[in-house]
Amino acid sequence: MLVAITAVGGILRFQAAADPSQHLSSDEQAYAKIAFALSQGGVYGQGSQDNAVHWPPGAPVLFAAAQELDPQPTVGDRWEIPAGYRAQALVGTLLLPATFLLVFLLAGTVPGLLAAGLVALYPPLIEASSDLLSEPLGALLITCAMAAVMLALRRPVWWLLIAAGALLGAAVLTRADLILVPAIAGVVVGAALWARERRRVGRDDASTADGEPSTSASVPARAGLLAGARGVALLGLGCLLLVGPWSAYASDREGHFVPVSNGGPSNLFIGTFLPGDGGLTGTKHALADQTRARFPELAGEKPFRLPMPKVLVTVRERRPDLARDEALRAAGMENLRRYALGEPVAFAGMMVRKVERLWLHYTVGAFQDERAWIRVVHVGIVVLALVGLLAAAARRRGGAGLWVLGLTLLYITALNAVLVSEPRHNLAVMPLVVAAGVAGLAAALRAARPPAALGRMARGAGRGPRVTPR
Repeated sequence: MLVAITAVGGILRFQAAADPSQHLSSDEQAYAKIAFALSQGGVYGQGSQDNAVHWPPGAPVLFAAAQELDPQPTVGDRWEIPAGYRAQALVGTLLLPATFLLVFLLAGTVPGLLAAGLVALYPPLIEASSDLLSEPLGALLITCAMAAVMLALRRPVWWLLIAAGALLGAAVLTRADLILVPAIAGVVVGAALWARERRRVGRDDASTADGEPSTSASVPARAGLLAGARGVALLGLGCLLLVGPWSAYASDREGHFVPVSNGGPSNLFIGTFLPGDGGLTGTKHALADQTRARFPELAGEKPFRLPMPKVLVTVRERRPDLARDEALRAAGMENLRRYALGEPVAFAGMMVRKVERLWLHYTVGAFQDERAWIRVVHVGIVVLALVGLLAAAARRRGGAGLWVLGLTLLYITALNAVLVSEPRHNLAVMPLVVAAGVAGLAAALRAARPPAALGRMARGAGRGPRVTPR
């Protein structure tokens, strides 16, 4: 079944890759330019692209590898890597067994197959193979990372913990909005290992000297603390091994500390800009006239087609005495003072709309409209996740694995409520949404089912005593 699901999902993705989008967004062109520079000279960014570290390196490295395997020149002003679409399709196909593995570790074979099937047929993840964006690779890496975390929770050996941390670091280097997920996983893993070791040492201690404890009660607590700290340290080490070198390079290039990307100031400005409703398209509409006045070549361009980097230039130029990032950060803080404090009700309403935009809509690509049936499917998956997590929590089932998934999705929700919120931001974590829903419902249903012994007793009740011949 898994082979069949993977084959069907792969065929759909390679078909989408064979018919790429005709429009390349600003992010797609940036990824392509960086990938070309990497494949040609090993330099991250080229020419006037002085803000290359705005884009994390995961997707550009993938596209650069695809360009190396199948080198093709650019055509005119269209920055594109044709082999990158096939790489996207391959990544999307590998996501299917990764989703199965994650849910299999949480809930078993049948839920794993169901989750893999949902991800295989989810239309936005299929269509993502026709774009040169980071979401497919981010989805694969965060799903693999979560599966590694589940394995480490089952068997907390040092190399599994380091591998889980390294995969989390790779996901962060592809999607900078996942930057706090390693910390979330570390807290849950540390707490789980702490509790497990306390119970183990407590049982061993109680079993000595005819059931009388032979040591003080502080021994289990101390052993649990050491086990939890060891797990967190190894997970953090694995993450640091991946993220540390890139962070050092990006910080040296920018002249100040850059954890993964320097996109924070621009995200802060857009996410707190009430006239733009905290989104990219709304900000383009609100600043369209200023952008066209600053760039006459865009005079006839519709607002939603305006390049976002040029829209942000009009914001930065309001503070010519500040550097690029400082100007955008100052503009974001001004938004907080003006709108969050000055118009708190309207600002809170914007945050609610941003959460609604994140979870109740799906990514449609450039200049396309939503289709009703796909939105119904998308909302159904989101509702499935919410019901599954709540049902598992109500029955106290699911364990640390579901806690990691639930807290990760809660963090993504809070981040998009504060910073930029777009439907596209849910795409990389949709496999986790599916996994949380399916595994949570499976755990709740198992808890509702009576144990086998009780079931036999119930079936045998009222039949009278059984007489066995001598």
